[in-house]
Amino acid sequence: MNNSQFVLSYELLLLLRWLIDHDEEKIKKIIGNALKSGLQQELQVLSNTEDVSELTDLQHSITDFLGTMEALLIETASEHIKEKARQQKLLPSVDQIDTTLCDDTTVRFSVEKATSELSENPDANAKELLFNEILKRWQPTDKNLKH
Repeated sequence: MNNSQFVLSYELLLLLRWLIDHDEEKIKKIIGNALKSGLQQELQVLSNTEDVSELTDLQHSITDFLGTMEALLIETASEHIKEKARQQKLLPSVDQIDTTLCDDTTVRFSVEKATSELSENPDANAKELLFNEILKRWQPTDKNLKH
């Protein structure tokens, strides 16, 4: 028996809760489509199987599912931020950020904050707002400071 642990990020947990709270009908439709497309037959076969290894494989597939959900969340969030940055003409400034020194989460939250401030004050300097937000959130590590 493998005793390794699987860790769920808070972002993924929030996504799962959000989907249940806000998109339950869409999830129901996805499940309905899956049943029509062959899931029903697989469920019938599964109910008649006693193959422990097949059942164990199915249980392990939850980690694959959650890993895929997290990867899609990260990819979609990144695309969303780039679109917001593009709309606010911040993309050239975002491209100047050294990602070895500043992580994606810091950049993402900084872009979110800067774009919301720009929507309230369109005459503000977009680049300056973005970099100020990054400086507020950036937490350098010893690794970042060594040259």
